Amino acid sequence: MSDSDRIAEQAIKYLARSQIETPSQRAEREAWLAADPRHAEEYERIRGLSDRMVDVFRDNPDLQASSDKTLAALDRARRTRRRWAWSAAAVVLLSVGTTLVVSFCSSPAPVGLATELGERRTEALADGSQLVLNTESALEVRYTRRRRDVELQRGEAQFDVARDASRPFVVHVGEGTVTALGTRFQVRRDADASIVTLLEGKVEVADGQARRILQPNERAYLSRDGISVQAIDPDQASGWVGGWLKFTGTPLRQVVADANRYSLRKLRLADPGLADIKLSGSFRAGDSAAIASTAARILPIRVDDSGPDIVLLPQ
Repeated sequence: MSDSDRIAEQAIKYLARSQIETPSQRAEREAWLAADPRHAEEYERIRGLSDRMVDVFRDNPDLQASSDKTLAALDRARRTRRRWAWSAAAVVLLSVGTTLVVSFCSSPAPVGLATELGERRTEALADGSQLVLNTESALEVRYTRRRRDVELQRGEAQFDVARDASRPFVVHVGEGTVTALGTRFQVRRDADASIVTLLEGKVEVADGQARRILQPNERAYLSRDGISVQAIDPDQASGWVGGWLKFTGTPLRQVVADANRYSLRKLRLADPGLADIKLSGSFRAGDSAAIASTAARILPIRVDDSGPDIVLLPQ
């Protein structure tokens, strides 16, 4: 346990008994507060959080095992705002474990990041990790003393993770998780699956009881059918970070789906028979017209761009 954790634990114990302490216990508490400025600072910080703790903990599923009687008494104390309300809060905190208390007291508010259509955003995180958020994506970052958690709510992100063996870096995507230690990887959340692409290092991918360790240049698909893994071209996989879409023998259905993530003007296949025709090339993300033009030059395809969509038709 670190010094800061020990200080927090001791502050909670002193706080919990402060309203019923004996003269000798009061002298002990005051001596402890005077011994180090950090002691008094932590003591006051925890005491000041008491009302907020009540509301947060009542809604926290980790605390549902606490007795209804104890929580009801705690709520009454908060509503009447008696002097011992914060003491009762401290007792409840101790009953559910100091680890949870320290985590709560040290955890800042989550940080949300998002991008619009066609936008990419690069951010440096507090631990030195870096992320690149792809088009129409959103995530939430929450760091504590023991964990680094990111929830990918939609879209796609690339993570370049700073090493910190004492604090796992975990990306939550749907029902799955991706745990990394010093690595670079991408996570994408689609409607029917989540996709994890490892570029450097090692990650563990988990979805329910299924778990897989990925090696560099592997991609995992997390779906109702479990976890499947395939090899990938790292240059193609990371092209979007620099604003490029790179296709190598890619079926047109996938080309159209990827291109439409970046542009207001959508590509559309007029004939399902075109879906499996393959296209190769590098294109600026958002330049759907260039994709259509190239397809028309090298494939048995013609283009109708007279309407709101760019329509690909068979010749």
